[in-house]
Amino acid sequence: MRTKKVYIVEDNPLNIELYLAILNQIENIEVFVEKQGDKGLNLIKLGDPDLCILDYDIPVLNGVKICKELRKIEKFQKIPIIVISSSPIKGNKDDIFREAGFDKWFEKPLNVKEFKNNITNLLFQN
Repeated sequence: MRTKKVYIVEDNPLNIELYLAILNQIENIEVFVEKQGDKGLNLIKLGDPDLCILDYDIPVLNGVKICKELRKIEKFQKIPIIVISSSPIKGNKDDIFREAGFDKWFEKPLNVKEFKNNITNLLFQN
C-alpha cells in the first residue's frame, strides 16, 4: 500500500501536537506541517498531498483562502481538504465552508474519534 501524504497548515503548537498524535495512530501516512498560511499553500502546491488539514484562522492567509486557491488548480480539485475552526464565523458555516471547497469541517475542541475516523475514511476510501 502506498504511503498517504497529509499536509497540515496550523499555527498553534498544541493543536499540531494533537493532530500528530491522532495521525500517528493511522498506518501508512506521512505528515507535513507548516505554521503560516502563505507558506503552507506553497508547501502543498509543491507537494503531492492525499489530504490537507487547514486551520480556519491562520496568520497571513486563512484556511478558506488557501482552499479556494487550491481548488483553482486541477490536481487539487479532488484532494480532500478539511478545515478546523474555533473562531466565531459570521454567517452559515456549512454554506461558507462548502462554497470554499472543503470536504469536511470540524470545530475545536475536536471529537478525536470522529476526526480520526473521517481522516481514515477520506484517505483510504478508494
